[in-house]
Amino acid sequence: MTSALSSPGLSVGAAREAVDEVAARLRTPEAVAVSGTRADSLGAGHPGVALLFTTLAADRDGDARTVAHGHLAAATRADGGLHAAGLYTGMAAVAFAARLAATGPDTYRSLLTTLTPRIADAAVQRARQLSTAREAGTGVASHQYDVVSGVAGLARLLLALDPRGTALRHCLQALTDLAEPVATGQGTLPGWWSAGGPGRDTPSPDFPRGHLNLGLAHGIPGPLAVLALALEQGVRVPGQEEAVARLADWLAQRRSEDAYGPYWAMVLGPEDELAGVLPPSPATRAAWCYGSPGVARALFLAGRALGEPGWRRTAARALHAALARPAATRALEGAGLCHGTGGLLHIAALVAYDAADEELAARLPALAAEVRAVLDALEGPGFLEGAAGAALALHTYAQRPDAGRLSWDAALLTS
Repeated sequence: MTSALSSPGLSVGAAREAVDEVAARLRTPEAVAVSGTRADSLGAGHPGVALLFTTLAADRDGDARTVAHGHLAAATRADGGLHAAGLYTGMAAVAFAARLAATGPDTYRSLLTTLTPRIADAAVQRARQLSTAREAGTGVASHQYDVVSGVAGLARLLLALDPRGTALRHCLQALTDLAEPVATGQGTLPGWWSAGGPGRDTPSPDFPRGHLNLGLAHGIPGPLAVLALALEQGVRVPGQEEAVARLADWLAQRRSEDAYGPYWAMVLGPEDELAGVLPPSPATRAAWCYGSPGVARALFLAGRALGEPGWRRTAARALHAALARPAATRALEGAGLCHGTGGLLHIAALVAYDAADEELAARLPALAAEVRAVLDALEGPGFLEGAAGAALALHTYAQRPDAGRLSWDAALLTS
C-alpha cells in the first residue's frame, strides 16, 4: 500500500476517521429502527450494522463488540419472528452476523445451534427445487440460485457454519450441476438460463426469450465464487472443479473489450448465446451487483482456487479498465456496496492486495475519496445500500482484511 498512500486522494487516516464517524451514528439499535426496515434484514437492518461493529472490534479496543451484540439482539426481535429465507433475511441473516461475531466455540453457541439445522433444512429444500427446475429445461429463476435469496448465498453461509455437513454438499452439487448445458425449447443453453426477464419470473419486453444473468448478486458469478471458495477450503462434490473451470471459461469468453480494457454486460439474451455472438454494447454499471467488478472478483477467485493465472490477470485488467474509464460512465449510485462506489472500492482493494498489484493499489485513494465525498448523503444505515456498508468498504481500503478469518464480505461472496 506504500504507493497508494503517496497518491492524491483520501488518506488511510482520513478513511479511518470517516469509518469512526459512521460508527458513532449507528451505535444504538434505535439508529436502525427509525429507518423502518425489517429488523432481521442483512441488507438494511440490524445484522448488517452488526457486521460493521464486529469488524471494528477485531482491530481496536473499545466497546464495539458490545455494540454489535446490541444490534444482534435487536435483530432477533423481528416482528413475526425469524423465518427460514435466503441469506439476506431472517434466520440466515442473523446466523451470519452471529457467526462473524463469535470469538470462540462458545460465543452465540445456543443461537447458532438452534438456527443452523433450520437453515440447513431450508437450503436443502432450495437446492432440490433448483435441481428440479434445471432438469425440466424450462428455465431457472435467478432468485433460486443467487447470492441474496438463493442457494449460492446459503451455501456460503453453510461453508462458515457447517462446512462438513450434508446440507452444504446438497447446495454445492446443485450449483455444480448448473454448469451443465440443458436442452430447452430454444436449443441447448447453459444450465442457469432463466425464462423470465431480469428480476422477474416471466418474460419481459426486452427479454422475451429469457436471459442469462452475469451479475454477481443475481447471476452465475455467485455460484462460481462459492464453488471456488469451497474448493479452497477443501470442500468438494463430484464435478465441482470441472464446473468452476467451465463457468470461468464461459465468463472469460463472454467479455467485451474497449479502449480501456475488458468488461462484461449485465445480461445476455439466449439468442446471442445460441448464435455465439456478443451484442454490441458499451461498458455498463461498474458495481458489485452488476458489471465488471463483481464478475472480475468471481473470476479471480476461480483462478486462485484452480491455480489459473490467466483468469486472475483478466480480472485485474477488468478492474484497471473500470477505474480508468471516466467516472460518469460507471452508472453508480451513491457510496453503497450494492450499486455504488463502495462496492467498486472494496473489490478493487481486494484484488490489489491479493494480486500485489501496486498500480491498482495506487488508484485506491482517489476512489476512496469518491466514496467519502458522498458518504454523508446516504440516507439509510444499512449494509447493502447504506452507511454501514460504505464504511466497511473504506475499512477494507484502510486495513487489509485478515485472509485467515471469516470476513464480513463473505455475505457478498467476494471472500
